[in-house]
Amino acid sequence: RISNSAQHISSVSTSAATQPPLSSRRHSSSSMAEADPSKAVAAGDERLTDDLLFQVSESIVGPGEDFAKGVIFAAARDRDGLPVLRLLEMGHGVDIFRLVDSDGDSVTHLAAKSQTAETMEFLKQKLQAVEADWNPFEARDSRQKTVMHRAAENLTDHGSTFQWLMFELEADCLTDRDANNNTVIHTAAEFQKAESMQFIKEKMNGVECFKLRGINNMTAVHCAACN
Repeated sequence: RISNSAQHISSVSTSAATQPPLSSRRHSSSSMAEADPSKAVAAGDERLTDDLLFQVSESIVGPGEDFAKGVIFAAARDRDGLPVLRLLEMGHGVDIFRLVDSDGDSVTHLAAKSQTAETMEFLKQKLQAVEADWNPFEARDSRQKTVMHRAAENLTDHGSTFQWLMFELEADCLTDRDANNNTVIHTAAEFQKAESMQFIKEKMNGVECFKLRGINNMTAVHCAACN
């Protein structure tokens, strides 16, 4: 279901936004969490601290597989986590991106919700380099959400991640339903801006898709009212 369209190359910018110094985006966490990245993830830290980033650079060479497994999900959830994902892949190989957390979310799910199109392009290239026929964007989590569902919740870089995926995948991916019976279109209507909804209209060849019923018999119009 991967589209051969090349329009996304010119239509969606995949350049990373200039990142602020790490010291300016540091946030507090317990000393226990800083000492043990897996505990930081368990504690719900969604941003990487300076300490975790330093430990990545220290642990990436030689023994450190347990550390990598502990920090990979925090890196995927962090909107500035792409450099860390690159380091982890260099040190531990592409299989590090196949891990799934306790909620059933893959690294790709988490990155789709928080990061930019540049990260999605990076993950696609790495994962398909080892398994060309595998589409990492079709995986589902424990709530039956696809990567597209998660990207539809992402407003980073004005929705570029969601728009990039729309160009990458075929139109039927937009009608995939989660455990609540909501399509990607319903989720996008609740979170995305008008530009993304216009992309959906063009991809689906009209507005009929906005009449699909989801949870509680709601249409995309109902969901947009909550946006």
